[in-house]
Amino acid sequence: VSLVSNLLKLALGVLVLMLGFGIIGLGIVSVVVSGSTAALLYYLFRRNFFKPLLEVDFQFQKQMLMTSYPLMANNFLSSIFFRIDVMLLKPMQGDLAIGFYTTAYKFIDGLVIIPSLFTLAVFPVLARYAHAGGDALLRAYTLSLRALLLLGMPLTVGLCLLSERIILLFFGQDYAPAGLALLILIWFLPFSFVNSLTQYVLIAVNQQRFLTLAFVIGATFNIAANLVLIPIYSFQGAAVATVLSEIVLLLPFMYAVRKHVGRVPLLEIAWRPVVSSGVMGVVMLWLQTLNMAALVATGAAVYVGMLLALRAFNHEDRALVN
Repeated sequence: VSLVSNLLKLALGVLVLMLGFGIIGLGIVSVVVSGSTAALLYYLFRRNFFKPLLEVDFQFQKQMLMTSYPLMANNFLSSIFFRIDVMLLKPMQGDLAIGFYTTAYKFIDGLVIIPSLFTLAVFPVLARYAHAGGDALLRAYTLSLRALLLLGMPLTVGLCLLSERIILLFFGQDYAPAGLALLILIWFLPFSFVNSLTQYVLIAVNQQRFLTLAFVIGATFNIAANLVLIPIYSFQGAAVATVLSEIVLLLPFMYAVRKHVGRVPLLEIAWRPVVSSGVMGVVMLWLQTLNMAALVATGAAVYVGMLLALRAFNHEDRALVN
């Protein structure tokens, strides 16, 4: 469904732009595609489950509203958390700064899909373990966290070292300053991977109201940091504020996990990916004259070799793969 929706959006979007309808046409395409997606989902639901019927149950609606409105507030605050920097950059530094910053952010937007899809896949298991009680939820969370960090750390180090090359490859010399923004922004990635999973663990233990408080803290810090750093450092300051804000958001998340789920051995989980990524980064710096494809392949080989040397994969990891 996602594939069909995106292909339809792309095809219709190109068509309306070629016909000269501009952003109004793109708005109409968005409505048409959303309606088509809803119709397709309804067909699949009716075919595989049952025909939905319209019913009014005020008691159930009230219960669902009380349970779900913190999630709506969290989504709203999360949107502010990630987009307030762009809103502040325009009046403070102008369109050029926004162009460089959003160019670098395109790669971040693409990479955060990884923990999002991973979390949606494991959330039913997390919710079931939370309902059952015991240590199963903590073990599942720890295993999932290790998997995300094993992927997130080499991506962070690799993209940091290749940031300038990547920007030049995709956007050309005119966008070269965006390389510095990407170099800074990419350090947001491992913290974002952890936070993306952790917030759903807290939802699984019915702590969505606490998440609202955590997002308020994170969004408030993000706004304040951007107001301080953007006038001084322009889009580089916005990038630093994004990374720091993700770290600030991590602190209440970890407090709530410790209180409601259990103690997470973060050092034990993180040190092998961090050390392996560090060695990979040193080797890539040493071989930086290689072309980018060879450099990426060499870095990946060094990283995997270091993980194996440090015995990063335990029996749970092997069981998960099998």
